[in-house]
Amino acid sequence: MIDDLETSTENLESTVGAIVTPAANGKLTRRESRTLEFKEQFNFAALADYFKDFAAFANNARGYLVFGVTDSPRTAASLSKKSIESFENLDSERISGFLNELFSCEIVWDAICFEKDGKTFAAFGVQNAKEKPVICTKDEGKEQTLKNGAIYYRYGGRTQVIRAPELQAIIASRIEQTNAAWINHVQQVGVAGPNKAVLLNETELGATETDARFVVDRDCLLYTSDAAYE
Repeated sequence: MIDDLETSTENLESTVGAIVTPAANGKLTRRESRTLEFKEQFNFAALADYFKDFAAFANNARGYLVFGVTDSPRTAASLSKKSIESFENLDSERISGFLNELFSCEIVWDAICFEKDGKTFAAFGVQNAKEKPVICTKDEGKEQTLKNGAIYYRYGGRTQVIRAPELQAIIASRIEQTNAAWINHVQQVGVAGPNKAVLLNETELGATETDARFVVDRDCLLYTSDAAYE
């Protein structure tokens, strides 16, 4: 099943290649799902629509946005020369910058353009977000395709604003992860012993670009004669 496939760079071409491989009747066997969306051509002007799918995939379970596939019938048609040039001219750093401006959490993605059986296809692979929900932070696109404050989610073969049950599940999972992290910190202090554990914050460490907190075993530190850390 496609849900078992990965979006890593080394697997993206083989994964998408399998998706666009037709059956004996010339039609594709894969259907659009919560992890798969087809587009006939790539259009740079439609980036906001694609980013909406990015967020939806990231909020659910990861996914693939595949270009070069017709809608009805579902066949591997190949990209036009214009679409190929447009896709290959994408600036990955710029795209990541757009995503960081548009959404509250990092969206990890990859892109590939390749040939198979004399036809050219392209695809985006989007990973499951480590931090959820991924929330849209500004309006963007024609007729506000992306809306400030919206949380997009992938349902079956469509992308839409998240519904209450899925949002509640994301919130519950985030609370569980936070609680687990606290328990882990406390357990580390317990192993070292309260008299040997040292709690440091970013001010004491001279850090200015992180909100991280560090629990360090005292035995792991070296001291100078004036008790400063080396």
